[in-house]
Amino acid sequence: MNAHPPLISIIITCYNYEAFIRQCIESALRQTYPNVEIIVVDDGSTDQSWHIIQDYRQKITAVRTQNRGALRSSLTGLSLSTGDFLHFLDADDMLEPRALAEIAIHLRPEVSKVQFMLIPINSDGDVIGDPFPSLTFSEESSLLIQSINRRGYYNTPPTSGNIYRRDVYSDLGDLSYERAIDGVPYLLAPFIGRVISLDQPLGRYRIHNANLSSFSTLSSDRMDGYMKRFLARLRHLKELVDARGLKDKIQLRHDYAYIQEMKMLSVVASGKRPTAHLLASYRSAIHREHETLSKRYASLVFAVGLFALPDEGRRRLASFRLDPSQHWKIRSRLKQAITVSN
Repeated sequence: MNAHPPLISIIITCYNYEAFIRQCIESALRQTYPNVEIIVVDDGSTDQSWHIIQDYRQKITAVRTQNRGALRSSLTGLSLSTGDFLHFLDADDMLEPRALAEIAIHLRPEVSKVQFMLIPINSDGDVIGDPFPSLTFSEESSLLIQSINRRGYYNTPPTSGNIYRRDVYSDLGDLSYERAIDGVPYLLAPFIGRVISLDQPLGRYRIHNANLSSFSTLSSDRMDGYMKRFLARLRHLKELVDARGLKDKIQLRHDYAYIQEMKMLSVVASGKRPTAHLLASYRSAIHREHETLSKRYASLVFAVGLFALPDEGRRRLASFRLDPSQHWKIRSRLKQAITVSN
């Protein structure tokens, strides 16, 4: 660890999470790393969240605002923070006790981000799947930049699985198109420093009724919103990279596999069948962006299913694709089957 350990700001935003906020704050307070500040922003909760937060007012910085949404609440927390590195922890998630101590080993000036795996849990805190995303230890940003230019993204955990150097959030400009705090920062990080990927789970990511609906709801408006934000982030990233005169450049396209997939899901949500042309565009994008046969095969089976199944079957398949809890159930069943067979 550094002679002068960097200050890490844990920023928690909460809206009506009375069932989980206490566990979240407790997990932050239990960190064995010594140099931490904890900031909790209550986004105008109408349940008992604020009363629970106030129980910790001697140990944290706590503020309450009118309901303005997750992005603006996170920006409020950012403005109150003084840390060298920032961790935005969702109010329904938790950190393992030694998480920051493990991460701090890697917090050098040239490191712009550390990302780590998360353990999926349900509303009761029970583990419901294997840690995700699948990460291998790496300190290499160039491969992530290549992935952004090829696919428009790179493999990264949800918000609670990332810690950023403070300047990643400096001078970002207009974020009005966003809903979350880390949409463009996660893309910018490899352009301005080293991104460290840790192959160990250091947090817990909760899937429950309140956030599960945001995954599983299938509608054309929702898919269109995903596409618009995806492309807006990449345009924003290009502006930031160009404005800062960074050596690595971003190459924009409009035919990413993710966009083609969202187009197919949007069509299914409207009660229609994806066209053969859209199916072919998706297949071409998958072959361009992914080299592994397993990914290509799985994507092809998914696309053919959306094309060939009847309306109800298409909608079920699309909802399954959007619902991560279903993925973990399938993986768990496969693992159990393999274990039994051995």
